[in-house]
This record gives sequence, structure tokens and C-alpha cells, in this order.
Amino acid sequence: MPRSSWLSPAAILLGLVVACASTPQDSATAAPRATFWFATYPDFLTQFDPVTDQVLRKVKLRGGMFWNVELAHDQRRMFVVTDRQSKIEVVDLQKGEVADEHVFTEEGFVIRVRSLMEIPGGAKWYVRTDRIKKEIDRFSFEPSEWLLYDVATKKVEKKLKQLPKAIRNGARISPDGKSWHVGTEDGDLSIVDPETNKETARIDLHTPRFAGAGPLRLSGEDLLRGRDPKRYRALFTSTDPVQKNRTTWGVMELDLVTNQVKEVVEWGNEQGGWGMEISAGGTRGARMSGGFGERSDRGSRLQVFDLTNGKRLAEGYEQFRPRRSLVAISPDGSKLYVGVAGSDFEVFDAQCKRLKSVELDGEIYGQIHVVDG
Repeated sequence: MPRSSWLSPAAILLGLVVACASTPQDSATAAPRATFWFATYPDFLTQFDPVTDQVLRKVKLRGGMFWNVELAHDQRRMFVVTDRQSKIEVVDLQKGEVADEHVFTEEGFVIRVRSLMEIPGGAKWYVRTDRIKKEIDRFSFEPSEWLLYDVATKKVEKKLKQLPKAIRNGARISPDGKSWHVGTEDGDLSIVDPETNKETARIDLHTPRFAGAGPLRLSGEDLLRGRDPKRYRALFTSTDPVQKNRTTWGVMELDLVTNQVKEVVEWGNEQGGWGMEISAGGTRGARMSGGFGERSDRGSRLQVFDLTNGKRLAEGYEQFRPRRSLVAISPDGSKLYVGVAGSDFEVFDAQCKRLKSVELDGEIYGQIHVVDG
């Protein structure tokens, strides 16, 4: 499953944010030293230091090739689907080793784990599985199931045809780890009790703030990266209700105690691009736009922004090989990393100038997770 979000899964990644500033360091708001964690073929989780651009550790998985990788809410563990999609391995990131295994089997069936959702509190998971029945002369595909799974006892408590309706269209765990935060159809942020799956509160984002204003739409991750249990600071977009082709962007703060919008700062016309990565301090970001490296005559543009005021700080145009995109930004905001479809990172500095390529000994898979040290 992709990064958890208060929006639907398709709305999670709005733009790729990169640090490219003349003074890029987030020194005033820097988090503890962070590293990158990601999967590399054939069967490793890899820890990478964005300061030295070197691999720090590799954790070999017990069940062979990975199929899905999720970062736990506490950022101390990763959940990895292995063993032909029949097992979830729990990797302790501090120890750098597999700490536990959860096997999903059923007599007479081939079970394939497709995705996992950690439930607030961490004691239970929702696990989506495909079921293939072993007939005498054939295999029969049966409907997928969601399993309510108890982590401590390693037992399935309940089988569900679908997730509970309240979280069916995408949910993330609240910063305090106690609730679901869900984007509603009208754009509000719903707070849902994980025990009852009932809405307990709602932050109104769709009601106009003043005459002529459009609704607020959350458009990325929490800039505070879940460190403050009492508030979100997040980017937003807003479509003009009259000139519907005009979209503005900015930053807003949500008070998670009073469940209100506390501050909205609009920066002007929304900047085009896709994919978003944010520096650890939440003050630098950048997007990529262009051809996604699909054709040699179409390049990609990196645009860098100051996320305290929305100003563009730097811009660069590059040609990349096919299927390359921006995947990470160093925690201090001084470097950005282009990857996907290969075993290397193309590294750029804060002015979007190419620095070097870093070659790893295995192809990089999926999302780059930034984990605090």
C-alpha cells in the first residue's frame, strides 16, 4: 500500500518535492538525523545515509523476494510481504534484523497477501488477501478478503468482504496514534474511532472561508511528519468557484485538539508538476514535471520551492532515461535523488545541478522511506 494519507490513495502523491535552494538547510527546524530505508532486489531492506551517500546496512529477508513494504506508524519497524506473498516479516529498524514473522495459510487454498493496514494502536492489522482454491484438476479464484488480524496472538479475528465503510476510501493514522484520519467525499477531514469505526469529529474544509473562496483540499503529507500530536501543517490547493480553471495553493494548519482550521496562507497560482518529497524540517520542497523520461526528446523539469512562502527558489531541466522520477530529498534539504527503474540514484544539489550517480548492488524497489535516527 502506498503512503498512508487522509485522502484517497490516488490523491496521496501530488507533487515530488525536492530541496533546491541557495541556502537549503533546514537547520532551524531540523529533525534528528534521518536515513533512507527501501527494498533492493533480490531480498533485502537497505538503509542508506543521505549525508555520505553510502549504504549503512542491509537486512536480508527470511522469505525471499519482497512483494510489498510498509513503514509502521512508530517508524521503528517495517512490514514486508515475502515468501510468495504468504508471509509478513516485521523488521526492527534499530536492530537491523527480522524480529517476527506472520504466516497466512489456509488448508486447501493458496493465500496471497496483497496489502496491509496497521490499525491505530498497533495491536491489530487489516490484511487484504487473495484466495485461490485447490481443486482436483484446477485452481479456482475466490473473492478477496480483508482479515482483521491480532498481532500478538497471530490469529485472524474476523474475515470481511470489505474494509469498514468509514475507512474504505483511504485513511491514515493520526499523529497521536489513536484515531483514523480520513478524507471525505466533500473534502473534509473525518476523525474515526478505530474500535467502533464511527466518526467522532470532523474538520470542515469545504465551507468557503469568505465570499468567493473555494474549498480547501489537502494536497500532500503533514509537513511536521507526525511529530506534533496536536496539529497538522500541510499544503493545500483551492479551486476558484467562478474561474474553475484557476487553482491556488498554500499552507494551512489544522488544530487536532479543537478540530478546526487555525491558519490559512495562500501563495497564488498552484505550480504545475507531480510527485512530492519534503525535507525533514518541512521548509523545502520541489516538484518534477515534463516527460517522465519516456522519450529522448522530452526532458523533465525540477522546480524547487520555499515552503514557508511558496516562492520558487531554483529550476533545472534534465534528460533522464525512461521511467525515472524524483524519489527522495535529503533531510537537510541539500540534495535530491532521482531513481526508479534501476539500481542507482542520480543526485542533484540544491541548485538542481547534477552532482553524481550512486550505484547500489541491487535494483531499488518502491518508495523511499525517510526514517528519523
